[in-house]
Amino acid sequence: MAQMTGLRVLGGVVLFAAGLALSSCTSAKVKTAAMIPWVDLAPVTTTSTTTTTTTLAPAAPCVAGQLRASKGPSGAGLSNIVTTIILANVGSTCRLSGYPDLYGATATRAPGPISVHKSGTYFGNLVDANLSSGKHGQLLLGTGDACPALNQPSQARIRAIQRSDTYQNVTIVLPQGRGSLRAKVTVDVACGLDESQLGVRAPTPDQLNSPPGTPQSLEATVHVTSSINSATTLRYVVALSNPTHVTMTWHACPNYSESILTTPLTFPSQTFTRTYQLNCHAALAVRPGHSETFIMELPIGRVRHSSEAKFSWQLDTGYGPYAGRALRVFATG
Repeated sequence: MAQMTGLRVLGGVVLFAAGLALSSCTSAKVKTAAMIPWVDLAPVTTTSTTTTTTTLAPAAPCVAGQLRASKGPSGAGLSNIVTTIILANVGSTCRLSGYPDLYGATATRAPGPISVHKSGTYFGNLVDANLSSGKHGQLLLGTGDACPALNQPSQARIRAIQRSDTYQNVTIVLPQGRGSLRAKVTVDVACGLDESQLGVRAPTPDQLNSPPGTPQSLEATVHVTSSINSATTLRYVVALSNPTHVTMTWHACPNYSESILTTPLTFPSQTFTRTYQLNCHAALAVRPGHSETFIMELPIGRVRHSSEAKFSWQLDTGYGPYAGRALRVFATG
């Protein structure tokens, strides 16, 4: 049974016990209004860019001849490893999006397709972007180092597995037949391989100068259960607060994205993602020191293995706001 701390449930909707403010962690006291109900609103067409937020039509898709691939930084956490491939645009503005196919060869495997889960990585996913000339996009490749394949009693056996499963170069085949390019990266797929979509990282608020009075100047706080059964619907609350001195008026309702990424130690990860249009038609302008709170829903598919998971929520302005937390997803069936 999923556990709620400091929460109560009325009519299937998560509500907060008296005395718990729905606000961001800011120095100013934030006043909240009534909760705004969740409505199943289809997302509107918008595009993120590396420099501005825009609702203009997406640029033409990037083709291989416009991009140059190089190895970017790597990272690790909780037995998960991420390798970043940098994609530099050397041509005209184009749209970077979609999940590519991967090809390669190992010391014991002939060149061929690499099995990959196109679901984002433990370290997150990327967002579509109009990539102008000279700008950089990315592709994230996620692997692990704590699965049974790499925990054999014999070091000779481990070395043989690594020799069989380590790719020294990876060919990226762009979606929809837009060509391919090679990246000089080393990837060990013994514990499986996850990939992000092609795109850019969603910036964090402290990396941006979000103008007061815009949706991206708001701060988001999620209030969500610490655990949930799979094959159910996660119901939670997001509070959008205004820490600035300028009233934020909803001129158009932006999209928002929500996702859960499971992180089992010995099995492939699973991602459950939805994008909707925010029900801001029912919201008020967010005055300085005030907030609007929205009830949210996210359907979760069935998982076979219980695990820790990463929950994330973002307003799809290209600049956030963003919020998230860790929770646990229990297997069902």
